[in-house]
Amino acid sequence: MSFRSILVPVDYSEPSRRALELALSLDPEAQVSVVHVWDRPSYVGEQIVTHADGSRRSLSELIRDNAEREMTEFLAQVKAPPGKTYEHRLISGEPVTAILAEASHPGYDLLVVGTNGRSGMTKLLLGSVTEKLIRLSPIPVLTVPPPR
Repeated sequence: MSFRSILVPVDYSEPSRRALELALSLDPEAQVSVVHVWDRPSYVGEQIVTHADGSRRSLSELIRDNAEREMTEFLAQVKAPPGKTYEHRLISGEPVTAILAEASHPGYDLLVVGTNGRSGMTKLLLGSVTEKLIRLSPIPVLTVPPPR
């Protein structure tokens, strides 16, 4: 089976790293897009300013900068097949909504996500991003379980 474009949402966890590595190995011709959704807490307005690193920046900017730094660190740990390239970017918003909006863009034909291995009451009460994506995604979803 061949794919044109694969979307891989990541949360910088081990399961999402495994999902990305699998996506990169599925089809040498497929474009792989890695996205991380960062969400500014509703109580953090743009007017809240921090001086954490000696500069004056909004707390929202600081959160985004941290997400970018974490993306760089995360991608440094990914084992990609030789010559395989991929794009990555940050998206702002509520994770499920933002990922579904991205997956709805023309061109994507597969969504690859890691599972976190939750079970029992935790799974029942909290649900998960992956479960919601499986139910609501406009494109097929490939889930990558944790290693056994």
